[in-house]
Amino acid sequence: MIPLPFGGAPVRATLVIYHPPTDAGKAPSSVFHRLHLHFNPERISVSAKARWERSQAPAKGVPRPQYIATQPRSMSLEVFLDGGDDRSGVQDDVARLLGCCSGIMINNAVSAPWVSLEWGRSRTTSFYAYVSQASAVYTRFAHDGTPLRATCQVTLTEVGGADLGQNPTSGAIDPTGVHRVVAGDSLALIAWSAYGHPPGWRAIAEANGIDDPARLELGSVLTLPVMEEGDDGGH
Repeated sequence: MIPLPFGGAPVRATLVIYHPPTDAGKAPSSVFHRLHLHFNPERISVSAKARWERSQAPAKGVPRPQYIATQPRSMSLEVFLDGGDDRSGVQDDVARLLGCCSGIMINNAVSAPWVSLEWGRSRTTSFYAYVSQASAVYTRFAHDGTPLRATCQVTLTEVGGADLGQNPTSGAIDPTGVHRVVAGDSLALIAWSAYGHPPGWRAIAEANGIDDPARLELGSVLTLPVMEEGDDGGH
């Protein structure tokens, strides 16, 4: 068994697809679907840039640049999907991914679905975005032609608003993963999404001081602790 670089059980990456805000808010209205990646990405490219301008007035030497604005961040990653021998294959997941490039009518305006990449401690890859480009290459098929395996190239562009890794009260970056509670959530479901391990709900409850796991406050932000190897949240 290959040892993990930082210890602990691996956290599963998930591409969360949201309904866009119904107003001018900085957060989506609700979760539409959670696309659980069959394998965690091996490489993620993140870029950011700012707009600067130089004075056109005659001057001696090179004029100093003037800051204008920060441009949206961009992130590219490869998503590998493998349906095994499942008769449904990977077509549903690919269709949801490609569908993120379609617009949704919200309050008489067209908006793209919002997405975010949830992956444990990762902060620089955790921001609200839209899918600006997506493509899929099918590499394995069933005898009846059903695609069973796909490699997808995805580009996400920041939509703006608060980062998912920010503490909503202090604005400070939280040192661990976080999850915003939406309708239908349960601690076991959140643990399965984050760790691929439902019993991990106990560790989430303990980290957030939750006495009654059946009652979660909608919109609240939960800290997702890093699971130690072999830890099921029990004692």
